[in-house]
Amino acid sequence: MKNLVYIIYFILFSFDVFAQNDSAKIHLNGQIVAWTTAQFENPFVLQPGARFVPSLKGKFNFTENSFFDFESSLNINGNVTFQDLKYTEATGQLKPYRVLARFGTDKIEIRAGLQKINFGQAKMFRPLMWFDGMDVRDPLQLTDGVYGLLGKYYFNNNGSLWAWGLIGNKNNKGWEVNATEQWKPELGGRLELPLLKGEIAISTNYRKVHAINSLSSRWNDYQLLNESRIGLDGKWDIGAGIWFENSTTISQKNYIMIPRFQDMWNLGIDYTLPLGNGLGLTVEYLRYHAGNQLFINGNSFNLLGSMISYPLSIMDNLSFMLFYVPGQNMLFNYASWSRTYDKWSIYAIGFWNPVNAQMLSFQSNSKNLFSGKGMQVMVSYNF
Repeated sequence: MKNLVYIIYFILFSFDVFAQNDSAKIHLNGQIVAWTTAQFENPFVLQPGARFVPSLKGKFNFTENSFFDFESSLNINGNVTFQDLKYTEATGQLKPYRVLARFGTDKIEIRAGLQKINFGQAKMFRPLMWFDGMDVRDPLQLTDGVYGLLGKYYFNNNGSLWAWGLIGNKNNKGWEVNATEQWKPELGGRLELPLLKGEIAISTNYRKVHAINSLSSRWNDYQLLNESRIGLDGKWDIGAGIWFENSTTISQKNYIMIPRFQDMWNLGIDYTLPLGNGLGLTVEYLRYHAGNQLFINGNSFNLLGSMISYPLSIMDNLSFMLFYVPGQNMLFNYASWSRTYDKWSIYAIGFWNPVNAQMLSFQSNSKNLFSGKGMQVMVSYNF
């Protein structure tokens, strides 16, 4: 409720300031989404749901090369779950989605507030998913934001330098198993530089991890551990697009379920075959490792993924995704069709996956409705 009060105050303040400037542009837009997911397992699960994301945006141009803008938006969503056509539960929430202000010129950009921060080259399995939870299976690519301050400086050679400071984020982000201590600052940065026919980048981040002792019966039995991350990524066009992405995490020490080292590697390639309207093919490989030594020993798993897309027409698109976990012989299958109008979008997704697999579920503590066999139909309206 406190966040909602802040949002309302920010909106009213923004209206007052911008209304006094003839060059200001303020508009209300957003998205309304409705869906139904059916899981054809035992029990049969049916879950209809809806989401409303209203967004108030404003922009003021100071000069030809400088501006100030803002965005205030909410995420209002809910769903109802039925098992074997019998009602079991209903959930809903209202929370801020984006609350941010930005100042920019042709060289710098400064953003403050609840915002989306994402970077990297990978498309399906993203080691550098440090601050978002975008799921490749979600056609809308919605994700929670983080509270913080982000600054960017753009070089003349199309490179850029990023710096950020985050605070107040108590929920797990991306691949995190343990959340950041809410009121301890999280600091980091990123340097992107052109290299040959592509680009290369290095990123780093430091945070205090709220490590709870899961073996203790006391709720307040925890430690604050230092955690450092470093990421490397690059992409080049050699006819086909090729990329790599790495994230290495170093914890202060082993503590219950937190390994000393964690590293993730992604290698990928994509190419559009000259068949019909153009057949797009993407292949990625992911390796995850955790243990007391960097890169070796400990526990690891591998993941292979492929994605095929084909535009049937200007409005219609077909896509297929297949993920395979070697050694465990787990196969994940997704097929989708989409139709896009000016304001309306329609999606139909079918899936056939292992029943108990959860590894591909992001930012969700609820039941994974993409497990087993099933389908989802979704309608989106943008205004």
